[in-house]
Amino acid sequence: MARMPISAVCRLLLVLAATTPLHAQSTVDELQTRLLSKPLYLRGFWKSDKLAFDSTGKLQGDSETLPFTLSGIEITKVDLEPKTLILEGLRVAIVFDRYTPQRIVLQAGSPESKHDEQMHIEIEAPPGGDYASVLDAIFTDDLASFVPSLPTAWQNYASKNLLHGSPSSDPKTEQPARPPGMKRIGGGVLPPRVLQTVEPQFDEYARATKIAGRCLISLVVGSDGTLSQLSIVRPAGAGLDEKALEAVQRYVFSPATEDGKPVAVAVNIEVNFQIF
Repeated sequence: MARMPISAVCRLLLVLAATTPLHAQSTVDELQTRLLSKPLYLRGFWKSDKLAFDSTGKLQGDSETLPFTLSGIEITKVDLEPKTLILEGLRVAIVFDRYTPQRIVLQAGSPESKHDEQMHIEIEAPPGGDYASVLDAIFTDDLASFVPSLPTAWQNYASKNLLHGSPSSDPKTEQPARPPGMKRIGGGVLPPRVLQTVEPQFDEYARATKIAGRCLISLVVGSDGTLSQLSIVRPAGAGLDEKALEAVQRYVFSPATEDGKPVAVAVNIEVNFQIF
């Protein structure tokens, strides 16, 4: 039998390397290694506990969305059928211990009969049966990938604490941002007065799971008492920060004053969620 020239063998190996994925995920073992007991998050922030995706990772049907801090998932079972990947899992919340994110499995059901929040996901088989790309489209294990799509109120915190994987513990980060030219409270500048507060509503998932916490929000009180530039300085997580923002946006202030004249200032407001 004629031997293949060495140069031809090299070319063949190069072609195979170029066409074979480095981390194929097409068998049950490979998929379990990728998915089981991994800190995964749903990229689309989907609320539904029953989700179906096509072979490109596009959601089939409709689902409301949740805050990203309620978008975690822990895969507990992987079933590979000829045309479908079926995943069972638990919904997970992100909560913050000061600045460090932690994961907590959410609870559902009634106070008398609680259970872990179950999730069921079906994914249509991609051509060739390699699920690597479609799983990348549906899940992330990196909170930094969320940052570009987060609401404005999260951007300052997320860029400091989520992008680089090294949460900030500098107390200066809890000082309200002071735009150029804005007055600083102190001396002749008297702080604004809160005329009316609004009780924040507990997120349903946080209440069921008994997740409490304090959220610190920075905002600007304008010279006419209007509020703007609300930003999360220290989050609680589990959807509570969005509830805090909703409440604080409805606060009523009289403006800060300097020599009796109203001026704009930046302040921090702490919202405390307690379980009794």
